[in-house]
Amino acid sequence: MSSNPTHKRRTSQETREAVLAAARRLFFTKGFDQTTLMDLGEETGLSARGVILHFETKADIIATLLIRDYTARRAPMVERPQGSTHAQRILDFYFWMAREDAANFIAFPALWSVSARWSPAVEAEMNSALRRMREPVRNELSRGMAAGEFRGVDIQHADDMVWQSYQHGLRAVSVNGGTPAMAVPQVFKTLEALTA
Repeated sequence: MSSNPTHKRRTSQETREAVLAAARRLFFTKGFDQTTLMDLGEETGLSARGVILHFETKADIIATLLIRDYTARRAPMVERPQGSTHAQRILDFYFWMAREDAANFIAFPALWSVSARWSPAVEAEMNSALRRMREPVRNELSRGMAAGEFRGVDIQHADDMVWQSYQHGLRAVSVNGGTPAMAVPQVFKTLEALTA
């Protein structure tokens, strides 16, 4: 542990920020699995136990970074000419999502594997951030159902189906190689299934 006196003057929030900044650097350079609590401690002047006092698990650290990323996104539904379908607007959303996901994509296999280890509080916060970010898709699904473009099914269920298809597509691409945009055809298949 560093004896640098500046570390002792940090508030709890400043220490959390220092851990998050160190984690962002290390997770994307060393990799999530290869980064230890000791590594994070050395970067921030804490012991491994000191890191745990601010975050329950290493999985919670990466979740917190993701929540910030998702919360910062401002999802526009791309304006299309009159007569474009609601499905096309939803596909636009997921192509936009794929571009935004490019920075995180290198860590996607690690994110997938640690999501089951998030604490209940972080899991709830993640779900809330995702719901807010996916609101434009729910709106388009609702409009599409009202217009008869999609079958009348539960909006939340339809939104979850579309989101899960994108996530499954990302998993396949992360294993087989490619870019996040290559996951969007999975969304297209789900939208086809929802089409009346």
